[in-house]
Amino acid sequence: MQFDALIHSISLIDRELAEAIRRIEDGWKTGDAADAALTDVIADILMSCVAGGLFSVDTMVAGFNMFAEEFLRHQMDCVRSGSYRAKEYEAVRRQVYENDEYMASTYYPALLLSYIGAPNYRHILRSLDATLGDWRTTGVNRIVDIAGGHGFLLLYALNKLPTATGVCVDLSPVAGRFSSSLQKITGWGESRFAHRTIDLLGTQASELPSSFDAALCCELLEHIPNPEEFLNRIRALLSKEGRLFVSAAVRMESVDHLTFFASREEVTRMMEVAGFEILADMSVPFVASRPSDAHKWDRLLSDGTVPATFVAECRVRSNPR
Repeated sequence: MQFDALIHSISLIDRELAEAIRRIEDGWKTGDAADAALTDVIADILMSCVAGGLFSVDTMVAGFNMFAEEFLRHQMDCVRSGSYRAKEYEAVRRQVYENDEYMASTYYPALLLSYIGAPNYRHILRSLDATLGDWRTTGVNRIVDIAGGHGFLLLYALNKLPTATGVCVDLSPVAGRFSSSLQKITGWGESRFAHRTIDLLGTQASELPSSFDAALCCELLEHIPNPEEFLNRIRALLSKEGRLFVSAAVRMESVDHLTFFASREEVTRMMEVAGFEILADMSVPFVASRPSDAHKWDRLLSDGTVPATFVAECRVRSNPR
């Protein structure tokens, strides 16, 4: 199994992290063969990225540990205060998104490892995998990935939808280089994948064409100061009844989180005000093991001390309020 090979590589650098990731995998596995295969898909990509020189195991581990330590150090403060440490978007942009070396060597590799090492990211991928079956049925062919960063989710979608084309949009120039390298490593979406370096928070949003069949917007809304306005911009890019797969961190600290969502219901209301209909709410509590039943799952999501991730498939509402 590629997962075992990845864990072995990580254990040579950080045995505790390797054991923690294995516990997360054991705690969240569903027993479904397709889900187990998904674990190996992610592990294979990570090992291929290392073999291809996109990043090293050392930098991937260092970045993941840095994020984890930041989270553990400040999470309780954010729950108590109802706000994040970061206050100004421009400061975060300068310190994080415009730091090309940090983005390429630390930020993106750590996020990719999160698809195995963090239950919320793994759940996002599981949920996207289920959503893509619906998109295949409804004939989704043109996809835009909003602030797609490393490009993994869009590339995964293009692999699952072999006739679809996709555009990954991000303000960071390093995102274009990284996502293009990842495309070559995976072989997914060849000739159907493109990247645009555009700041969708600014006036450049008009440079994108409209009438996309679907959009991906994952782990972005908490990073920006005006998520309500931004959702209106996403809706304008979509065709009538276009689809949106979205996720957002709920009461979950990170170095570049700005907008604090106290509950998944808060995000749901914001989506509805922006003109989207929630087709499926797939939100997940950030805990070490999969809750044993739906009642415990919902109870954890409603617990104001438990960090969570809002995940949903939406559709542009045909009769805006």
